[in-house]
Amino acid sequence: MTELRRAGSLTLESGIGRVEARAVILAVPAYVVASLLRAFDTTLAAFCDAVPYASTATVAFGYTREQIAHPMQGTGFVVPRVERSALLAGTWVTSKWPGRAPEGHVLLRGFLGGGRDPQRLEDSDEELISTARTELSDLLGITGEPIITRLFRWTRQSPQYEVGHLQRVAAIDDHLASLPGVFLTGSGFRAIGIPDCIADARATAQRAAAYVSARHAGVT
Repeated sequence: MTELRRAGSLTLESGIGRVEARAVILAVPAYVVASLLRAFDTTLAAFCDAVPYASTATVAFGYTREQIAHPMQGTGFVVPRVERSALLAGTWVTSKWPGRAPEGHVLLRGFLGGGRDPQRLEDSDEELISTARTELSDLLGITGEPIITRLFRWTRQSPQYEVGHLQRVAAIDDHLASLPGVFLTGSGFRAIGIPDCIADARATAQRAAAYVSARHAGVT
């Protein structure tokens, strides 16, 4: 999708052609919503553009269970700023979801960057991997080399719910009332975790379906 405009119905322009729609749900980051709506509604675009986003890196390591001294009870940890650690958080994936590693092995993840440490993402891949490995090894008592290592960079994928976010979302929702048929969902607005994103998406889909049904029935 490259553009959204209204000419009677809602018109979506995309790389595969034009689509006419009675309702459109935009389930994309807030800054993408802003780019799509800038020529359509500058006020709404400005509200969406104001949602700040941070970039993060996730480093995954695979080890045998014997390499890790920590009991690994629970599923991970969040690191407070006062600790002055490069890590934002760590999780042991195999404690959260079964089948993510062979028997006798564990899969760990370390998180770097974010709004607290945005310059961290300027490091090379090798530096990020080394930092995450050192921090996790010190905290969990890990010895030896990892069996597998993977790095994932997530650029502008973490919305930051700063002071005033709820007021901004309320202003967005109020303005959407003047744009019938346009609906927004996603982590940049009301739901930052996966379960909350699913719940918000379902609620948004229900509102869109009710709107289309009412229009079809001739209800204004």
